[in-house]
Amino acid sequence: MELFLSVLADIIHFAKIIVVCNMFVGLQKRNVKSSKFTMLFSNIAIIITSTIIYVLNNYPIELLLYLAVIFLLIYFLYEDKLYRIIMVTAEIILILSMIDTMTVALVDFIVKLLLLNWNTVCELAAAIISLLLLSVLGILYKKNKATVSQQLGIFTMLGLIILLAIDTLVVSAMTIGVDLYEGFSKMVYLSAVILVILGIFIQLAAVIILFTQRNVYKEKEMILNTYLNAQKNHYEYLENREKETKKFRHDLRSHMELVSSLIKNGEYDKIDDYIKQMNLKIDTFGNVVTVHNGIVDAIINQYYVKAKQNGIEMEVRGMFPVDCVIETFDLCTIFSNALSNAYEAAVEAEEKYILLECRYTDQNIIVLVENSFNHKMKNNDKQSKKNKDYHGFGLENIRDSVNKYNGFFDIEKNENKFSLKIIFNYVGK
Repeated sequence: MELFLSVLADIIHFAKIIVVCNMFVGLQKRNVKSSKFTMLFSNIAIIITSTIIYVLNNYPIELLLYLAVIFLLIYFLYEDKLYRIIMVTAEIILILSMIDTMTVALVDFIVKLLLLNWNTVCELAAAIISLLLLSVLGILYKKNKATVSQQLGIFTMLGLIILLAIDTLVVSAMTIGVDLYEGFSKMVYLSAVILVILGIFIQLAAVIILFTQRNVYKEKEMILNTYLNAQKNHYEYLENREKETKKFRHDLRSHMELVSSLIKNGEYDKIDDYIKQMNLKIDTFGNVVTVHNGIVDAIINQYYVKAKQNGIEMEVRGMFPVDCVIETFDLCTIFSNALSNAYEAAVEAEEKYILLECRYTDQNIIVLVENSFNHKMKNNDKQSKKNKDYHGFGLENIRDSVNKYNGFFDIEKNENKFSLKIIFNYVGK
């Protein structure tokens, strides 16, 4: 019976490691198609390892075997650089050991307070409680974090480890103090310690929420700066265009007089060359691309100019409704991320093009962004930012903004084309 409970506790412990890897650390899972087989194999490995540890009953060997198995399982389940796998394994084991110490103490104090004889299941109960705790913390973290790329950084992890170490020392000290009390005083002391441990867990949840909220505000500040820069660049572009137009208009009478003189003199070849030069000059003024929405126009024109300068054919079609209810912040989030990804991918493609189409009906606002990309760059580490899932960076931000309006978000990609389609449920002002 004890062997069964010990093995079951170790399986639950492995589940906690998976929760931390998936929710907090953000490691990339390996081949999804074989995930069920991999998880089955991992659980079998945990059962065998747990049985060996139980039979050996030798702490140094147990520790080395445990560390080796956990590292190998994380390595085979997740795809990342070796040094990061080693670092993550060490962090997870350290954090979970301290959380387990506090949950074991919590269960032990509750058992003593209720005068129960559950010593055989204390370890299993503690494992279940810590799994539930980590799951709740993970849900809070996922719910509040701004983007999928925002994982717990090295300094945050270090701060969390220090905080947990202090908390663990406090709980350990309180555990020693239990034997100093008897009778009613002991019951009061046990109750106080239980409340302290619960308070520590609440504190841990608060730290996670504060961290994620800080990232949300940083993300919003970044988007706001993008919005302001896009507006600034757009207005500068309009100002320069207007200046060039005024200069050309100022000289237009002289140009027309020269053309008239050439006609009177019958110098038609010179007229043709001169008109071609005038057309080239007019082309340098540029065209303002518009979908009849100020902030979207600012962002589009910023990338339209960059695309033209880098040999990318960019086509813009359609328009937004006049009474568009999508907030400026969300429009900036969606179009800045979508066009940034499209531009970065198209720059490296052989056939360089970007298509942006905006249209609406009585029920929906529809946005389509298509672009070419170089699928051969998928395995190039130097282009990891540009090729993370071919358009990974910023897509979660777009998805969050779309979800605010009960919208639809879809991605399609083939060998050389990436397509992002967004449909908002349209409600007029």
